[in-house]
Amino acid sequence: MSSLLRSGLMLALVLFPLAAQPGPAQASRRDQISRVLDLTEAQKASIRAIRDKHRPDLILRRDAMRHAGIDLRTALQDATTPEPKLRALYDKAAAARFDMILARRSLRLEVQATLTPAQRAQAAEMRDRGWPRRGEPMRGPMAHGMAG
Repeated sequence: MSSLLRSGLMLALVLFPLAAQPGPAQASRRDQISRVLDLTEAQKASIRAIRDKHRPDLILRRDAMRHAGIDLRTALQDATTPEPKLRALYDKAAAARFDMILARRSLRLEVQATLTPAQRAQAAEMRDRGWPRRGEPMRGPMAHGMAG
């Protein structure tokens, strides 16, 4: 996977979790990112609206991806499943995953359009440095809004 695509997916995953009601860790991460990027209230509202607009489609695609994966895993466990059927199920699972990638990309591109060039550059730098895993606090200079 290309670095640009991986970075974009990471941004989409970090900034815009699919949960309808974000938990404390998700809200905290969103707040941290908002502070580091120094988002205006208008930008925050715009990003929320974009996320809300995309949420139903992302949920449907996530569910399709999960079901396709379950179908494939179930068929793989059955020794009598013929190879052509396994290939078809694999293709369906791969297509569902790629549909999700495209949907997240669309969301990311819309969000990036709300950022200033400086904020986009800072977000790219943060992606290049590596985002903390879910549940980990942001550390280092970027956690305090300072480049370093």
